[in-house]
Amino acid sequence: MLKIIKWLIYGFIFIFLWQISQVLDDNREQMSDATLRLSNSLENSAQDIIKQRQKSIENTQKNIADSVKQVSQQYIKEIMK
Repeated sequence: MLKIIKWLIYGFIFIFLWQISQVLDDNREQMSDATLRLSNSLENSAQDIIKQRQKSIENTQKNIADSVKQVSQQYIKEIMK
């Protein structure tokens, strides 16, 4: 009878440790998934910022080109007078 109780206790300990390992594995999986979602979010934010900066640079270049064109047209008009 004592051997049966001893094996039941060993079985309980084994099942308990197995359940703990399952919980830890699930927590690790959840952390991994959360990390992936966060990294994707950060990557998307960085790409959006890069696109905004590129648009800003393009607009600045366009404004400079337009300004140079206007100044050169005014200069030509002044020369032609």
